[in-house]
Amino acid sequence: MSRLRRSLLISALLVGAVMLVVGTWLVAARVQSPAQREAAAAPPAARPVTVAVTRGDLTEQTTILATAVRSENVTVAVPTPTEGQGVVTRSAAAAGHSVSSGSVVIWVNSRPVIALKGEFALYRDLYLGARGDDVRMIQQALADLGYAVSADGELGTATAAAIRELYRSAGAQSPQDSDESPTGAVAAEPAPSAEPTAAASQARSTLVLSASEVMIVPTLPAVLTSVPTTGTAVDGKAAATFSAQEITLTATVPPAIQARLTSGLAGTASLQGQSADMPIDVAVAQVNSPQQNDSAKTQQDPEEDADSAKASVILRSSSGQIPDEWVGRSDILITLNLSEPVRDALLVPQRAISADIKGVTSVLVEQKDGSFTQVVVTEFGCVAGTCAVDAEGGTLTEDMSVRVDG
Repeated sequence: MSRLRRSLLISALLVGAVMLVVGTWLVAARVQSPAQREAAAAPPAARPVTVAVTRGDLTEQTTILATAVRSENVTVAVPTPTEGQGVVTRSAAAAGHSVSSGSVVIWVNSRPVIALKGEFALYRDLYLGARGDDVRMIQQALADLGYAVSADGELGTATAAAIRELYRSAGAQSPQDSDESPTGAVAAEPAPSAEPTAAASQARSTLVLSASEVMIVPTLPAVLTSVPTTGTAVDGKAAATFSAQEITLTATVPPAIQARLTSGLAGTASLQGQSADMPIDVAVAQVNSPQQNDSAKTQQDPEEDADSAKASVILRSSSGQIPDEWVGRSDILITLNLSEPVRDALLVPQRAISADIKGVTSVLVEQKDGSFTQVVVTEFGCVAGTCAVDAEGGTLTEDMSVRVDG
């Protein structure tokens, strides 16, 4: 065999060997054993799920649309004296003058008739120890005037002292300082007991506020547009008329929202789509329960019935006045805080917080090496799955992450 043929044969054998090696490697790379396929299909090792801690305000709010309306004149009857008859003996305020809560409107039978802010007329005389919504209304009016009174619905010594001071500021003697109580007065019923105690007897005999000496006006201050003149007989027909000239906001809310609304609940009002305007602070003044329609009307007009099932809400400005140009507009956006906002707090998911059997709350904070440390926190409140918390000593900051799958 010639040298050339020998060289070609050797080269062919070498090329074949190389191709065999490469082919074997390719087959091995593409063909996997059952164990290899099972290992490749296995999911990766589970890693803890974490969420970054943030800082901000925790608020629970609801928004409703309201209409601005101007209040109408309110006519309030002059209460009839307990003697059964009376006469206006002196005028304390003239028509056209402003009357504020706590001021005297007129004098009947030489006794003052004091205007107080409230929702309904007094229906009984109030004695020491009396309880009820009427007591709570008077207490709220006194508190609004700056007296240190809690509106708890029970007429105690603090409320009695505030009423005595109210009479003193009006230049009159309070009923509890008089030697004689008005005739026909009904005392508060004492608590049931085997024998009446000295305190119960004293409470029954101490008249604090006579219903004939209070004129309840829904909105004060207000302008007195008409008032009985001196010499007018007070027989149940005499009345005074007040013009508040106040702009209020009215809205309707579904029952689910109504259940969360209480008198005094704070919020803001602004014209919808005009964020440039400064919002006005407002508060819920009154919540009226829905009036249900009869079944016949329900069958005839279910949509109207659904609207009637909503509650009406009246809101007033907390400071200043609602602008005149808002009157008649129904695009006023009301934002109400359903709970007290938590300002500038650390915010974490509610799922990140755990509590032990003693009620101690804590979170798991991720460390730089991937481990977790338990940090005790104080919880201030939760809204929609987010909680406001704090931890002592800076053990929890907004640049950390907490575990939520623990």
